[in-house]
This record gives sequence, structure tokens and C-alpha cells, in this order.
Amino acid sequence: MSAASAARLAGEAPVLDAGGLVLRAGLVLGKGDRWAVPALVDAFRRVPAQWGGGEGMASFVDVDDLARLIAAFALGTAADAGGVLHAHHPEPVRNRDLMEALAGHRILPVRPATDWSWRRCLDALAATPGWVSERQFTLLARDHWYRADAAWELAGTAPGPGPLSRLGPAA
Repeated sequence: MSAASAARLAGEAPVLDAGGLVLRAGLVLGKGDRWAVPALVDAFRRVPAQWGGGEGMASFVDVDDLARLIAAFALGTAADAGGVLHAHHPEPVRNRDLMEALAGHRILPVRPATDWSWRRCLDALAATPGWVSERQFTLLARDHWYRADAAWELAGTAPGPGPLSRLGPAA
């Protein structure tokens, strides 16, 4: 759907052809995040309401948990695994919970209880200059999650408590 997605798929092909393992990370949170939280900040500035009641679920992973997962595959008994696995926390994160957690760390203002229709959200996004596209906004605000249990089970490591509990140190 995007140049970035096409480039990722092109990069995966030789790995898969060689029998290697591709870990597809969800939205990565934590130290060094230059996309997920900044995108939420931009989107909220442009659409200052709840989006669909904040019920949208998305796949996130804390950067340190992702590093643990990668290390487990590189060094563990599943080092010869091949194919494609989703590499994020197995439990998707509800948009409302993430936005409340970010407000609790003073990254976002407290979100108003006002719930806007999807059409109104898209109209506000289009009417206010910013860098998050409609597609990116949709990925953040609506359901966009994948099962990731298999990656953690195959790697033989626990996924940890989840990305929301790890926001504090990076905030």
C-alpha cells in the first residue's frame, strides 16, 4: 500500500528464499521511537477527540521486548526457524488505553470524552496541516492488529507485561 511497505516486502524476499526468518514488528514504542508516538501526537493535534470511542486495537511492542525476542531467536534453540512471524506483544493495545497512558506521562493532553464520527475525524485530519496521512491515521485509530503468540512461543521467551507498562522510562 505504500513505498515503505513495498520496500519491506522486497527486502524480505531474499531472506525467505534463503530459508531465513522474517520478524515483522508491530508499532515500536520506547526509547528511540521516531514514528509511533510522534504520529499519535500529530494526529491528536489535528483530531482532538476520541476516534471511534477509542476502541481501535493495534499491535505494539516495546523496543526492549523486541530486542529480547530477536536475541532469543538469534541465540536460542529456534535459531534455525524460517518463515514470517509477527513480532509484537501478543495482546493488542486499545487506542483509548494508549492515549490515556500517553496523557498520564504528559506526552498528550487529556483526551476529551467527545467521540467524533469517522467522517468527522477524517475531515478534521484533512483540514489541519500535518504529516500523518489518512492511511497512517487509520492504522493508528482503527483495528490493525495481528496474532503474535507464535513468535514468543517458538523463541521460548515471555513477551513481558506489554508496551503500555513500559512507556514510563521512554516518556
